[in-house]
Amino acid sequence: MFNEEEEWSDEQDAKVLTETVLRNNQKANSSTNAKAKLVGKKSLMRTLQTLGSVPEWKNEDKEQGSDSEAEVVPTHPKRKRKKKRSKRRKKAEDEDQTANEEKPVPNKRNKYKKIVTLEAETTSVGKTEEIKVTQSDTVNGNKPEDNEQLNRKHKRLKPELSKAEILKREKLRKMLLGQEQVQQEGPAETEEEPVVPEEEGQQDRSSSLRSRMEQRLESARFRYINEVLYSTTSGEAKRMFKQDPEAFGIYHRGYTAQVQRWPANPVQAIIAYIQLKPPTLVVADFGCGDCKIASSVKNRVHSFDLVATCELVTVCDMANVPLPDRSVDIAVFCLSLMGTNLADFLAEANRVLKIGGVLKIAEVASRFENVRNFVTGLASLGFKLLSKDSENKNTHFYSFELLKTADAPENIKTFGLQLRPCVYKKR
Repeated sequence: MFNEEEEWSDEQDAKVLTETVLRNNQKANSSTNAKAKLVGKKSLMRTLQTLGSVPEWKNEDKEQGSDSEAEVVPTHPKRKRKKKRSKRRKKAEDEDQTANEEKPVPNKRNKYKKIVTLEAETTSVGKTEEIKVTQSDTVNGNKPEDNEQLNRKHKRLKPELSKAEILKREKLRKMLLGQEQVQQEGPAETEEEPVVPEEEGQQDRSSSLRSRMEQRLESARFRYINEVLYSTTSGEAKRMFKQDPEAFGIYHRGYTAQVQRWPANPVQAIIAYIQLKPPTLVVADFGCGDCKIASSVKNRVHSFDLVATCELVTVCDMANVPLPDRSVDIAVFCLSLMGTNLADFLAEANRVLKIGGVLKIAEVASRFENVRNFVTGLASLGFKLLSKDSENKNTHFYSFELLKTADAPENIKTFGLQLRPCVYKKR
């Protein structure tokens, strides 16, 4: 070994060093790692030169140069992998763009936001095995599954059906199901609900509407007739009923409907009063209506009214009744002091009453402005007050009992005998 080292000369050492330096300089331009290794070899050669012993490294230098070249030169597979990845990404982006272009663009702004994420799994060797593309469509915070359903709904638009069409379809479906069950089960006795045709239903509705309208019209006519009776004289009211025979029936029906709403009917109190008297006493009922007094007592009753509702009624003007003077024991005005000439009615009652005969009056409380004035007006006609009931808060009526003490004067004074008209509020 030492003999071979002694044969080396300085010139050979210089040649070897120059060759190695030139090779290393050429390789240094390609990569930085080779430069670092060459610098390290130079330092080693210098140290060996100083020591005076340089080994034969020609073959080794070549081998090291090849190794350095293998290490310095970048591997081609990595570049290829990068190119493949970039190509695949471009392909995925192109596919997404084409898919977006194929979809119909709505008029409004598209609220669907698309987020594409690429997930690539690589092996230890560096080859890509799979590239997964996941799309998460979010619409106002919805899940991707819901958004897919929404997209399907947008693609498959169905026209909305009306309620009538839906009902028809349900009926047809039920009919078909019923026929299938009958065919499977065979003939059987089934109880079906009676189907009401549409025409009958429309007739029922029209009849109900018609009856309502008729009731409203009748109630309106009743209010009108009632106002006429309180605001005109008895003669004018009589003419009205002659011209329109149905008017009295309408008024009578409306009056009976109103009586049913009252807390108490003053006619019952008068009937109870007469029943306590002897049956030989004669009664005159002014404005009898449906003749309740005549049908409830044993006494002889003369019933007077503008229109006859039964055989017991005598049709006449209450200011002039067909009775002789002083032929009646009890005269009754139960809610019948109507008209502007009610003083004439009271004077006529005085005429037919006997001296000592009784006058019974029952009227609506709201008609009296001043009860004292009314009593004084009756006194001017020859009546003395026996009792009055004008403080009963449970009823809406005032009742009076008077005694005839003298005949009425020829010139009737109407002071205090005028009452307010009982008129219904206008709707």
